[in-house]
Amino acid sequence: MNISNFIGWDIGGAHLKFANINNNGKILSVGQWATPLWKGLSILENALINAMRRISMKKQSHALTMTAELIDIFKDREEGVNSIIGLCHDILGNNISFYTMDHGLKKINIKELDFSQIASANWHATSTYTASLVKSGLFIDVGSTTTDIIPFYDHKIHARGINDQTRLRFDELVYTGVIRTPIMALTSKAIFNDQLQNIVAENFATTADIYRILGYLKDSNDLMETPDGEDKSISSSIRRLARMLGADSNTDNKKNNWHELAKYFHEAQIGILTNATKRVLSTLPNSNNNVLIGAGVGRFLVEIIARRMNIAYTEFSELFECDNISQNGSNVCAPAIAIAQLNRLSKIK
Repeated sequence: MNISNFIGWDIGGAHLKFANINNNGKILSVGQWATPLWKGLSILENALINAMRRISMKKQSHALTMTAELIDIFKDREEGVNSIIGLCHDILGNNISFYTMDHGLKKINIKELDFSQIASANWHATSTYTASLVKSGLFIDVGSTTTDIIPFYDHKIHARGINDQTRLRFDELVYTGVIRTPIMALTSKAIFNDQLQNIVAENFATTADIYRILGYLKDSNDLMETPDGEDKSISSSIRRLARMLGADSNTDNKKNNWHELAKYFHEAQIGILTNATKRVLSTLPNSNNNVLIGAGVGRFLVEIIARRMNIAYTEFSELFECDNISQNGSNVCAPAIAIAQLNRLSKIK
């Protein structure tokens, strides 16, 4: 094999994620950039160029998956897929394989492309790789915006959904994440100072605010702008959270009350994901060997759910050789790692 850099790309609407591994499967580098593509495709172009500067230019093989075709700068998903493929060829060259749900990695001729095979297929790539390493369980990737909950057994995916619409129907895709989700999407009411009240239906605060207050978010993973464009300090997060009650944070000087409010919203999100996890888990054969594999910036939620449900928990990065430096990035950028590994394995068959 004359390839020494297998590079996996996961192009999302909010983040670009990449992983570079060698021909032995060792992780050479992994990382992500904020790419709010609703502001324009040039943002992705700049991020790809910056990422390429971190990679050796020799003996490259690129593999790519995406969800960014959903962004509303495109009139439909077909236009999105075609635009992203064209941009990637311009920047990365022609040695690119795209992940398709029915055929795995393949070179793409746009004229012969079935865009639905490529659109929003990153969940399929990651769970396929995970299932090859673990016999039975759920792969759960809690990202900044969405959560994938994918069942597998006998080392094969057994998802009922095949696209975003059907996956939403079966709870295999849940539109909730730990950074970009508006608080108003978690619940319409909250308890504050022992009183139940309605909350404001405005995007004044997001889940990133509650997880900053609760101490779960690493700065390196907290890349998106805040709803008000202000800083990401705990005091500013509390100020945004107070607006969800129609209040100002200086109306209550007991910091613990705001901490308890953040916990309330945290538990609301845990409830949403626990219900979805139970529904998807019920589709698996009964087994004491089922395990929840947690990935994404919000994998701490998967660990909490596993503990409360008394199910074994494993982080995605524990499934393969991964040093401490690469551990967090490998979990956050799981689709990029998976597609790089699948690309490597396809070349050594």
